[in-house]
Amino acid sequence: MQSGLRRVAALLAVAAMALAAWAGPAGAASSVPTATEPAPPRPHLHACDLGMPRPFRCGHIMVPRLRSDPALGQTKVAFAIRHRRDTSRPSLGTIFAMDGGPGYASTAKPYAASLIAALGPILRRRDLVLYDMRGTGLSDPIDCPALQGGLIQEPIAIGECASQLGPAYAGYTSGEAAEDMDQLRRALGLHKIFFYGDSYGTFFGQAYAARHARSLRGLILDSAYPGNDPYYRTLEPAGLHGLRIACRDSETCGGDPVARLTRVVHAFHREGRATDPLIGFLLEAGTLAPRSYLSLDEADRKFLAGEPRRLNQLLAPELGGEKLTEYSNGLAIAVECNDYKLLWNPYSSFQQRVAELSNAVTKLPRRYTAPFTRREYILSSAARLTPCLYWPAPPTGGFSSPPIPSAWRAPTSFPTLVTSGEVDDVTSVREAHEVAARFPRSKLYVVPDRGHVSSLYFPFRSPEVGVIRRFITSH
Repeated sequence: MQSGLRRVAALLAVAAMALAAWAGPAGAASSVPTATEPAPPRPHLHACDLGMPRPFRCGHIMVPRLRSDPALGQTKVAFAIRHRRDTSRPSLGTIFAMDGGPGYASTAKPYAASLIAALGPILRRRDLVLYDMRGTGLSDPIDCPALQGGLIQEPIAIGECASQLGPAYAGYTSGEAAEDMDQLRRALGLHKIFFYGDSYGTFFGQAYAARHARSLRGLILDSAYPGNDPYYRTLEPAGLHGLRIACRDSETCGGDPVARLTRVVHAFHREGRATDPLIGFLLEAGTLAPRSYLSLDEADRKFLAGEPRRLNQLLAPELGGEKLTEYSNGLAIAVECNDYKLLWNPYSSFQQRVAELSNAVTKLPRRYTAPFTRREYILSSAARLTPCLYWPAPPTGGFSSPPIPSAWRAPTSFPTLVTSGEVDDVTSVREAHEVAARFPRSKLYVVPDRGHVSSLYFPFRSPEVGVIRRFITSH
């Protein structure tokens, strides 16, 4: 394990030197603004085309790049409002919504269209605000070309992206973004709001609740993520569980799909073939589950029968990066590295980080990576355990506050709906239980035979859609 990490470290020396040369902004972070401050000026709204049948009105506010360091200037936070259809009667409230990732734009057409389909009739008397987190979509998206386009090895591109951002890198946190959204809420003259977040948006929703619980009328955490395990231990076992469930419920899949996958992994080992694409497909299969699990098992069957073409097609890399208007890879890595728990001390040197990571992963039981070896799983790009090795340390004094304070529990002033797909391995059912425990007035709904954020991927078929609608209308 340690020798493997050293080989990666040598290969990525450029990123290591960039990290060693980095100096973050000095000074401890100051406290964030309080709700007693004067309301910010109302933003100017203008007609905008998000590709939807009904028009939106867009606007933006300006916020500090880093509230503890005004010298870094400001950045734009944009949004789009879809006003309620029925204006003959009083409004039933406003729903703020943010896509996950992190990095996905809420104002992008795919997200907006799916969310509107999922919410459906409840928008007749409710306004919808699509909030683009700083660094995404219309909110001054972070554009690190090498990282965004996948032009060079990701860790090197990450080091270059940090250098490009300069001291402003420290401003891309869930805490700062939560303050942005509350500033927007006040600028729009709103009191209490519903917030809907999916995937990473659920982590952000918890960060917002920890800071502005009095501003919430209700909270919807769709495919909830607690952000408390640097190993992401629940994910690979959840993928194997999802594979079994999908096969069990299919008329065309018999036997043990995990045993077949294990035989494929062993065949890859004998052939000296990299398993990283296989790990990546498994850990993302929860997105379009259960169909994706069945596709993997079908390909495994053919591979074991001497027909590798289907599996090769499934595992072939996608060419090119995503559109910056829809996804910022720079914002994604900034939030991951600034906010999520790591397997090393973020103030350590690059060499120390590698040693600390190597020591940490030797403590990870084999059952969390089987049928893959511990080494190949840890070093895989899909496991997301190594990219932040090349990210700068937090500013001196740390960030203003952790995204979700340790042992934090929500007040009882608002209800929370927590959901998880039964066969989701992007965010697991176990993680949803951990999130629900933070909210005394929470209801946990496990979506039968569905994967990640089924409300958005299948807004006309997922039973989760009805649960979300009933939650909002009942509060």
